[in-house]
Amino acid sequence: MSKIRSAWEIALEKTEGIEVDKDRIRHEEDLRKARELVGRFLSDDEPISTAELEEGYKALPAKEAHEGVVMSVMQNLVLNIDPVSDERYAKLRTLASLASKGSQEALALFDQVTAFLKQYPEHRKQLFEQLKQRFAPAMQQKSEEMRQRYGQDVALSAERDPEFIKLAQQQLDKLAAQYEENLAEAKKELEDLL
Repeated sequence: MSKIRSAWEIALEKTEGIEVDKDRIRHEEDLRKARELVGRFLSDDEPISTAELEEGYKALPAKEAHEGVVMSVMQNLVLNIDPVSDERYAKLRTLASLASKGSQEALALFDQVTAFLKQYPEHRKQLFEQLKQRFAPAMQQKSEEMRQRYGQDVALSAERDPEFIKLAQQQLDKLAAQYEENLAEAKKELEDLL
């Protein structure tokens, strides 16, 4: 007859060979603390000062503090449809300076990347306006056709026209893809310098 085992015995048997990697757990916890510190520095709700950031940075193990700061900087350098405040970029620059120990080469590249990111919303807006201008004659023609058909003036908007929306989305996607490609290269180079 086979022996009936309890769930406790089965669980113990399955966890018998599992070992806890204390170093990995410590590393993850210190990395979380570093990212939390950076999050508080970047926060608009209850931000900490640069001095508090530097003090907290020094209190953490160097490897995890550096890794957490670099990771946070890289994750915050993204394309935004709306302009990002200069204050936000200034805070990210402070973090880049901290991670690179004030390397002028790293900070110069960081400044180039942020200038590039600041251009994106403006280029996107300009492209959209150019597309609207190019599409205006077609919209006028459609409006005229509808006026003749229905006997009333019909005001049409490019932003509501399915053809325009499709064309604009394609062009804006191309612009975003070009920016993303260049941004990825620049971020890789910046990460290496940090």
